[in-house]
Amino acid sequence: MGTLRFSMTMLIRDYRKSIFYGMTLVFAVAVSFVFFNIINNKDLVDQMIASSGGTWHEVKMPFSSVLSFLIVCFCCFMIFFANNFFLTRKTTELAVMGMSGSGYINSTIYVLYQTFVLLLLATPLGILLGRIVVPYANQYMYTALGIDKDIHIIAKEAYLYSFLIVAIVLAMICVLTAGYLHRNDILVLLSQEKEMNFNKGSRKTSSLLYIGIYIMGIVMMFMNPHQADAYIAPTLVGIIGAIGIIRYVLPDVIRKMKKDVFLTKRHILISISNLSYSIQRSLLLFGLMTVSVTGMMAILVACKDSPREFTTAVIGYIVVIVLLAVSIVYKLSMEAMTRKILFSNLWKIGYTRKELRKMIKQEIAMYYTILICIPLVYIIFIAGRFIYYEEMTFYFVLVFSLAYIIPIALSGLITYYQYEQAVVKSIKGGK
Repeated sequence: MGTLRFSMTMLIRDYRKSIFYGMTLVFAVAVSFVFFNIINNKDLVDQMIASSGGTWHEVKMPFSSVLSFLIVCFCCFMIFFANNFFLTRKTTELAVMGMSGSGYINSTIYVLYQTFVLLLLATPLGILLGRIVVPYANQYMYTALGIDKDIHIIAKEAYLYSFLIVAIVLAMICVLTAGYLHRNDILVLLSQEKEMNFNKGSRKTSSLLYIGIYIMGIVMMFMNPHQADAYIAPTLVGIIGAIGIIRYVLPDVIRKMKKDVFLTKRHILISISNLSYSIQRSLLLFGLMTVSVTGMMAILVACKDSPREFTTAVIGYIVVIVLLAVSIVYKLSMEAMTRKILFSNLWKIGYTRKELRKMIKQEIAMYYTILICIPLVYIIFIAGRFIYYEEMTFYFVLVFSLAYIIPIALSGLITYYQYEQAVVKSIKGGK
């Protein structure tokens, strides 16, 4: 009972650490509900039902059903990602519990109480949000397919499977949380939440190698015969190069620029240091964003002659972008809270609030510019190939790109507001 009371007290007191995690849960449940409805929609059953033969090899699943299932899996993955980051923001509390004699089992229960409460609140809110979205999704699909049915009818299975997926996610979170706390001792937990150094890795590789790998991905696009799935391998190669550039090349460039170009520019010197840390901590998100955007472009083109698959892919594309944008905002907002002491000390040595805000603007602007540009380079080359073979119009590319750029830009504005609230508004006194 004491663990439960302490867990709820800390959840309420440090609600800022939980609000974006809760939003991720709500949005993931809502998305799962919408796509479970698409899979089990009886008005589309004649189009979506799987055709099967006498052997396993003759079983054929509709691509829209497969894509819907993959998006639900993607939602679960984003929940696990958000939960892992949620745990890293709770390490101080867990370390205090450990020093007070609590074993890792009690610490696991402490975290699970909070996660269970958040899921308990997020599940009905997510389903409610899903119920609001479903009629619009149905209307879009029915219009594209020429079906005249009531758009407000929702498959009962959507409710059942949504609750089932929440139960599965909770079980997996139990296992992941227990493993995380079992692997990390008190000293590690104390250092993780406030650590601002990023391990560069023990292996040093030539910068030209990663740049070459990134360019090789582009070259491979022109070496393969043109077809929708021919751009998967080049994109994966490009991601390897991009990750190597971000992890190894970019820090070296920043260090050289700090010593030479930015040595006397006190604002950019600090913001670019924070930028380097933030980007290196976002390698997974950068990779997911690149794969998702380029992959969905190929899928949309491949499905352009099949209205059911195309409409499912359009909804999926928007959902994936928004989910990634929410996760990025959550991650950066939580990291901003670890920089309160840094910005407080800068204010104490003479920096004004205006200058602190300028540093934040510089960091956020550079971060989101890099986030947009890394996939955009590949989008331009892939889209150029499709346009050349007259399988895609410039208008389609423009809409596709804006559907990617606008949510990311909006998430940048939200991140700036959260960042500024966390590190500038918390400073008391002065100007």
